[in-house]
Amino acid sequence: MRLMSPRLIQTTPESELIKQVAGKDSASFVILYRQYLPLICKLWYQFHLDEVPLDDWKQEAAVVLYRTACSYSCHESRFCWYLRQALMNKIRDLYRQQAAQKRIPTNQVEMITEVQIDQRLVDIDFQPDEVSHFRLLYQQFLQECSHLEKDAFLGINSGERLENLARQLCCSPLTIRSAFERARKKFKQRILN
Repeated sequence: MRLMSPRLIQTTPESELIKQVAGKDSASFVILYRQYLPLICKLWYQFHLDEVPLDDWKQEAAVVLYRTACSYSCHESRFCWYLRQALMNKIRDLYRQQAAQKRIPTNQVEMITEVQIDQRLVDIDFQPDEVSHFRLLYQQFLQECSHLEKDAFLGINSGERLENLARQLCCSPLTIRSAFERARKKFKQRILN
């Protein structure tokens, strides 16, 4: 395996890095992986891959990145779009695997706590002040929600089944789904603003 000096790799265009990765250049792979690590982490959080720890997802994504670099043809589309689609396909595979397994009984599912939220933020290299800011936004979001929206959001995000929540809250599954969607929209607005 041919290794290049770090100085040459950092100034190498992405198309050249991709070719070098396809040629089994591990140093180029490390550079390319680091370049796309934010996208890899974003997809993990965006699609709630709770059954797959972040480190495991990073390993899965590294394999996808390598295979994608090896099969990439610059005439098809930009590499970042091609890689994103390959990662989305991997996420679909993971969802299928999760669906094939039996559901965890509701009494064995634990609620998402602020400690877990803080740990996830630390895992993706947020600074302590950023974690504090996120906690503040999260608390403000919860205060904006109605009781039903809050219960639906927390229940569904902790793994509770829609039908069980509807029974517990004495309303229809459609009402729970609507409350969850409203809360999710508020959450996204609070985080993105």
